[in-house]
Amino acid sequence: MFWNKLIVNPMVMKLYLRKISIRLCISGLFLLNCLSGFAQFTETREFTRHFKIQPETRIDITNKYGRIELNTWKKDSVVIRFKMEINEKKPDKLKKTLDNLDFDISNSQHYLIIKTQVDKERSQVESELLKFKETMLQTNGSIRIDLTVWLPDNRELRLENKFGDIIMGDYLGETQIVLSNGKLKAGDLPKRSSLNLSFADANINNLPNARIISNYSDINLKNSGTLRLESKSSTIEIQNSEDLSIDSRRDKFRIRQVEKMDAAGNFSHFMVAELKNKANIRLSYGSLDIEKILTAFSSIYVESRSTDVNLYFSPESKFNFQITETKTDLNLGRELSIEDKEILDSKVNKIRHSGYFGKKMKEDQLIINAVGGETNVLAY
Repeated sequence: MFWNKLIVNPMVMKLYLRKISIRLCISGLFLLNCLSGFAQFTETREFTRHFKIQPETRIDITNKYGRIELNTWKKDSVVIRFKMEINEKKPDKLKKTLDNLDFDISNSQHYLIIKTQVDKERSQVESELLKFKETMLQTNGSIRIDLTVWLPDNRELRLENKFGDIIMGDYLGETQIVLSNGKLKAGDLPKRSSLNLSFADANINNLPNARIISNYSDINLKNSGTLRLESKSSTIEIQNSEDLSIDSRRDKFRIRQVEKMDAAGNFSHFMVAELKNKANIRLSYGSLDIEKILTAFSSIYVESRSTDVNLYFSPESKFNFQITETKTDLNLGRELSIEDKEILDSKVNKIRHSGYFGKKMKEDQLIINAVGGETNVLAY
């Protein structure tokens, strides 16, 4: 047979085994080098501080590269647990990072201020480089600083966090929150609130009186009373709002139910499921959809430029309208009766349509000024 006749040269076998041995050594050295490149030196520290505060004390907490978690209680004191974890590839780099890390704490009758410092011993050039990296959204992954806070729920409170989350439940005092590159989870904030969000993801239960500045963020808000919004490149969802004022740039809004709405937008899109009372809206290069306008609404004013507008009214509604359009694709439902059509400027094809929906009334409740785009006024 073939296998019985096969003869292996001892010299060839020796050379073959030597090549395998060399390859295994090279692979082992390569693996060892890779593992050494991933070696980490870790330092973990944890400590707790207690602070006695007065009824008028304002609490101000600023953190970076970690989470702020709030827990409320009925005591006139604040307890903060600091937990830090630093990971570096070299021991000297670990020591340098630890030397740069500190907490600036001030406690007086009127203020309790806690501020995380991560660049205490850095040179000006190093500090500017760190700020540049943060601007480019490159976080310092070697540091994590978590603050767990126990505090009364009725003091004036300011929270600021960068590259980390803020977790809190209901809070009864006035609240100011500044958050970038993190998540916010909050319950009911019944007193006046101010939120400044950048590259953030926020979920909030209730804001009866609030102002929000939002840049490149996602917001999910369940209930709001009086809400003022300045937003840019954000996605915002609101379940219920009583009085909503919006200044928008390149946003997407989804609003389930609103009583009153005042909005100005450029390149923004608004989807409203139900409007109860009043709307004053000025849009350019965007879209507006109001799927259900209740019979008892008081007034609607829309000024649009290169914008698609869709308004749906109850078949039982009764109101007068005045629609002025210039080069607009205008579609009116059969419930709308046009009494007068006036050409205001034949050169640009500017036309004013006047009439009523359902039944003629004393005053105009719907006024639309549209330039370009498409405008549809229909019954749902």
